[in-house]
Amino acid sequence: MSKCKFPHVFSPLKLRSVTLKNRIEFTPMVSCLSNAAGEVTEEYLEFIRMQARSGVSQIIIGDTQIDWERPVCFYGELNVQHDRYVTALSLIPEVAHEYGAKMSIEIAHAGKGGVPSMNTKPGFSSSYLPTPGRMQDIKVMDRADMDYVIGQFVDCCKRVKAAGFDLIFIHAGHNNLFGQFLSPASNIRTDEYGGSMENRMRFPLEILKAIREAVGEDFPLEMRVSAEEMTDTGEPGCGPESGNGCLKPEHTLAFLKEAQKYIDMAHISCGNVFVEPGVKYSVPLYLQERQQNVKYAAMFKKELDIPVSVVGNIMSLEEAEEIIASGKADMVGMCRSLMADPELIHNAVKGCSEDTRPCLRCMDGCGRIFFGLPVRCAVNPIVGREYKYPEGKVEPARKKKKVVIVGGGPAGMQAAQTAVDRGHDVVLFEKDDCLGGMLHDASAVPFKDLMRNYTEWMVRTTMKCGADIRLNTAADKATILAEKPDEVIIATGSQYFVPPIPGVDGPNVVSLSDAENRRAPIGQKVVICGAGLSGIECSVGLSREGKEVTVVDMIPVEDFCSKMFAITRKALFDEVWHGHVQQIGNSKVVEINTDGVVIETEGEKKLLPCDTVITAFGLKSVNNLFGEMLEEMPLNTYCIGDADGVETVRKATKTGFDIAARI
Repeated sequence: MSKCKFPHVFSPLKLRSVTLKNRIEFTPMVSCLSNAAGEVTEEYLEFIRMQARSGVSQIIIGDTQIDWERPVCFYGELNVQHDRYVTALSLIPEVAHEYGAKMSIEIAHAGKGGVPSMNTKPGFSSSYLPTPGRMQDIKVMDRADMDYVIGQFVDCCKRVKAAGFDLIFIHAGHNNLFGQFLSPASNIRTDEYGGSMENRMRFPLEILKAIREAVGEDFPLEMRVSAEEMTDTGEPGCGPESGNGCLKPEHTLAFLKEAQKYIDMAHISCGNVFVEPGVKYSVPLYLQERQQNVKYAAMFKKELDIPVSVVGNIMSLEEAEEIIASGKADMVGMCRSLMADPELIHNAVKGCSEDTRPCLRCMDGCGRIFFGLPVRCAVNPIVGREYKYPEGKVEPARKKKKVVIVGGGPAGMQAAQTAVDRGHDVVLFEKDDCLGGMLHDASAVPFKDLMRNYTEWMVRTTMKCGADIRLNTAADKATILAEKPDEVIIATGSQYFVPPIPGVDGPNVVSLSDAENRRAPIGQKVVICGAGLSGIECSVGLSREGKEVTVVDMIPVEDFCSKMFAITRKALFDEVWHGHVQQIGNSKVVEINTDGVVIETEGEKKLLPCDTVITAFGLKSVNNLFGEMLEEMPLNTYCIGDADGVETVRKATKTGFDIAARI
């Protein structure tokens, strides 16, 4: 038997009476899979089963508020407010234990960070400093309020322990109530709970002491902290709490040195989930630093007497092994990468990490929880629907069929993989010389390495899935019918839309595809016509090269990329700001000439001088073949992905999967 390639990852870790079988934890993820009362459902249990099956040593349920009247942040959170919930809660650790995983839960109080529509009483906080979009009716806590909150923490922790959970994960990060006391930006009190760091940490330490006394000496406690709130970066859109007084690593370390009397592991995160720009650091995205919090974990580990866990854009077991082996942390937290592919750990151990489906860090699926919608994943269409697909697998087809798929973009590739998995004979026609479709353009910008990883994985996986793939073949109705198919899936995708503007075919005009793939030279001064996602990402890429970039569109500037998940959009437009990209809205491109782009704004025309014009007017569906095939096979022809309306990768994979999973 070969020696384990990840000896540090697979070294057990003992926390009081609990032994964790390895050093990987499935970090907190709100799933919105409970019912409206916050009760456990079969969907919830199967989501936990997926996490346990992944091979992690412990699973941490996401944001679980101790008060359903003041700080609730998500519809679909679990409810631990009453003993009547213990019965169903006890089913959760049972599922985890079947796979040798330990079960934990993130106990939290969002303070003034609750969503107003979800709460019926004023939010509690250290000081009256309302945050835009959050609780405006705030009660500055007095001693009676503090005692009340301590009692709630204690009661909920005792309830969770009674339900059979193995650990409790206390949320002291991201400017939740703990952070609202700890941070000098949100705590401006003048009593014994404000001012000095010693005073600001007083109430959080009182909570920890009470929890420790309530759960006993043998029960492990882990606590998340923000090493730094990242709200004083000088970026636009900062709220009233942005400034030089935000929580810094030295503050967090001082708190942890006292908190370690009561807790057993410090979990290092970053950011402030309620205040821009700190929110993007709480859920790091594709634009941000990989392993962003490891530097903080390494700093704290040198100073603390308890183990340190770290989270934040850590994407592989290889990375986790290096972090632990080098002494930067004792435990590594992962979530989105494990949802993208729950086989991540198993594949790494088997020596085939290249088979692991990459995460895009896009938040297009998992970000749904912020709207009270069940968790999904852009690249893994089973996430949140594990109850329908046990063990992450589709059911074999009752009857083997001949399935013809036209189009090898993300939707067509997903449909081919799923149909083959079900036992069908699949023929996939692709007009180009390779699979991938628009994914190649979507991943061409230099900073979109995660999209490139996914594109390469998707193409490679499809090519070897067992389908009969015919490249360089533009299928038409006759081609399809010649195959005598039982089912036809049209995945012909989309194409770039170019309006009939005078000069649009001029020598200084470059298509978005040619620009991003560097098939044409780009001058120093650039105007991009179109402020969709691709146009904005192109502007960021060019600005990073030192180009002077202007983006123009007919819609208002505030509506640029408005359909994006808010945190991802915030991160993207921070890059626009950093790159000094000029944004012009409410303006129509009426002409392109050798001097630049002529726009019309409120009836007035203006020239935007430039060397290069990039056309990024958007995409339109290509689906003529769908109509033709409906005439021949009206009940057995399906349209998926961009061909059925231009959207995101998540729509492509979901529609491709869903159709193939039921035919």
